[in-house]
Amino acid sequence: MLQLQLRFPSGRYCAASMSDPRQPEWPPHPSRVFSALVAAAYAHGTRTPTASERRLLEQLEAADPPALTFPDADVSLGADVFVPVNDEKNRVVFNDKKGRTRGVLHPNRQVRQFPTAFLLGDPEVTLTWALDMDDASLAVLDGIASRITHVGTSHSMATARFIRPEGTPVFHWVPNDVRGTQYLRITRQGRLAELDRLATEGAGTVRRPQPLHEVLMAYAPVQAERQVIPSTHTWIGLRLLDAAWGADTAHTLARAVRRAVMSLLGDDAPAAVHGHDGTVAHLAWLPLADVGHPFARGKIRGLGVGLPKSMSPRDQALALAGLARLERVVLPDAQIARVMASVDGPETPTVLRSNTWLGPSTHWSTVTPVLLDRPPKRHEPAHLVAAVTESLRLAGLPEPVSVQVSSSSDFDGAPDALAVPTRIPRFHVRVVFADLVEGPVIAGRWKNFGIGLFRPTPKEFRT
Repeated sequence: MLQLQLRFPSGRYCAASMSDPRQPEWPPHPSRVFSALVAAAYAHGTRTPTASERRLLEQLEAADPPALTFPDADVSLGADVFVPVNDEKNRVVFNDKKGRTRGVLHPNRQVRQFPTAFLLGDPEVTLTWALDMDDASLAVLDGIASRITHVGTSHSMATARFIRPEGTPVFHWVPNDVRGTQYLRITRQGRLAELDRLATEGAGTVRRPQPLHEVLMAYAPVQAERQVIPSTHTWIGLRLLDAAWGADTAHTLARAVRRAVMSLLGDDAPAAVHGHDGTVAHLAWLPLADVGHPFARGKIRGLGVGLPKSMSPRDQALALAGLARLERVVLPDAQIARVMASVDGPETPTVLRSNTWLGPSTHWSTVTPVLLDRPPKRHEPAHLVAAVTESLRLAGLPEPVSVQVSSSSDFDGAPDALAVPTRIPRFHVRVVFADLVEGPVIAGRWKNFGIGLFRPTPKEFRT
C-alpha cells in the first residue's frame, strides 16, 4: 500500500465545496490533493518535474481511488464578506479641492466567501492507495510531497509525506459504488496533462473550465462492527414537481398518491396498496419534507414508497407496475404534481437521497410528529415516554435505549407537533437504539402516510 499523510499545522483547511461556495469542503477531495502534488512537483513554477516524477504522478492519477482517514471538523457555512474589486478598470483618478491627484477604489464591492473547515481532532488526513512502490519510487514521491506548502487555498498550510504503512490501516471513508452517499472528486488518466495545458494557456489567471479528466466517486463511511437491524421495507424514491405542499398535511398528499396508484391498478390493486386487509403489511406512502438546514421551510419535494418485504412476488410486481405508470397526481387543492423517479447521484438534493431517510443509525428524530397509538390519560413525561415506546413496538422497532418527547423537531423547517391538524395527541420524538437500525423508521397511527417519519438525528443533538 501507498499512503500520503497530510498535516494541517494551523488546524484549519480552507477550500469551498463544489456545490456551495459558502460550504467548506471536508475531507479534502483526492483530485484537489493531486493538484497540490502537481504544483509541488513544479515547485510553484520554479522547476520542471523529472521524467520519473511525471511517470509516478501519471501512475497515481490512473490508480483506483484512495481510502481516506480524517478527523471530524466544524464545517459551518462561511459568512458573506463584501470586498472591494481591486482591478485597474475599477479604479478612478480625480483631483481633490487642492488640485492633488490621487487614486481610490471605486465604491462597488462584491460578495465573497472564505469557507474554512476547523479540525476538531489530530489535524492529519491520510489517503491510502492500493499501490506497491519500490523504495526508489517511494523516495521520489516523498520528495514531491515535501514541497507541498498548502492544500486548497494558501490559507491552509500543509505538510505532507509518502510512506508505506505498517499493519492494517484504519479507514473512515472508502470508495463504494453501491452504498456510497458522499461524492468526492477523483482523477482519471490524463489529469496531469490537462493541468499542464491549463497552466500553459492561462498562466493560472483564467477561470478553470470543467475538468475533463476528473469524475465523482461515491464514498461510504466504514461502519464499526455492530449489528444492523434491517428494514422491513424496500425503498422506492419519487420526485414531485410543479406543486407546493407542506409537511404539516403530508398525510393528505400521501393519500392522494395512493388514490392515484389505485386508480391505475383498478380491481387488480393488491391489499397492500388499498389497505383494506389488516392481515397483510401495507405500503408506506412517505412524503419527504425539505428540512434540516437554515433555509428549510418544510416543503414536500418527493415521496418515499416503502414496499413491505413480506409482499408476495405477484403483489410486489403489481405495486411496482402502478408506480411505474404514475405520471401525475391531483392534490386535494387541485394542484397537479408531476411525478418522476428519483435516483441517487451527486446532483440529487439531500432530501431525495435514500440515505437521508434510511441510515442506518442508532439515533433517530422525527420530521413529522408521532400520533400516539395508545395515548395516556395523563400527559406526564413518564407516561408519554411509555406511550411512544409502545408505538415504536407496534411499528416493529426494537426497544429504545432512550426516548425524549418534545413539541418541536430537531430539524429546522419541520412542523411543530400541534401544526398537524388532528385531535389525536402527537409529539416529536428523539430516540436512541442499542444497535444500528435501517430505515425508513416510522411509528404512530398515521405512520403509513408520512406522519411519524424519522430521520437520523443531527450530530449536534447526539449525546
